[in-house]
Amino acid sequence: MTLWKCPGQDRTFWKPEDIFEHPCPHCGQAIEFWKDDIVLRCHHCKQLVTNPRFDPGCAAWCTYAEKCLGEAAKDIKAQPQIIRSRLEVEVHKKLGRGHQKLFGRLREMAAKAEELALAAKAEPLTVVAACLVGPAARELGWSAEEISALLQRAGIEVEKAREILSVINLQGKEADDPHRKIYRQVVQEP
Repeated sequence: MTLWKCPGQDRTFWKPEDIFEHPCPHCGQAIEFWKDDIVLRCHHCKQLVTNPRFDPGCAAWCTYAEKCLGEAAKDIKAQPQIIRSRLEVEVHKKLGRGHQKLFGRLREMAAKAEELALAAKAEPLTVVAACLVGPAARELGWSAEEISALLQRAGIEVEKAREILSVINLQGKEADDPHRKIYRQVVQEP
């Protein structure tokens, strides 16, 4: 019996272009990277250099990511776009097949909220998550506990989940909060 090995790490699946040279951005000397190298130290100037072709995409979903990438996997999983993708998956699962139009509307609202948040120089994840969950919760009668569980399954920390719930419920924050303003504007609530 052979032991399972991650296809991304198993070198029998690699192509010649998976080992390449790239100039050090500090001194210009060539550094040989293998596709699974995250960071290497330049042998010439001793500076740390990030692999320009490293693709951590698998770390967002792979259960073995922390074994392969260590602490870097946690950082990757905490990126807002990764969290948003996981939240979209969780919302889609909760809605089921009967609510495809609603899911499409939620995604449109989330995209609009992200655009407005970035224009307002506000952190977008809070209002994007609120737009992905809030209107469906209202329409389908989801409880605060159901929403919290959904947010946690998507990898959103408890404090951030509370903030998102506050935006959805329009409670607990001051009226001039940019997330609440954007949420109201996008969802068109009074």
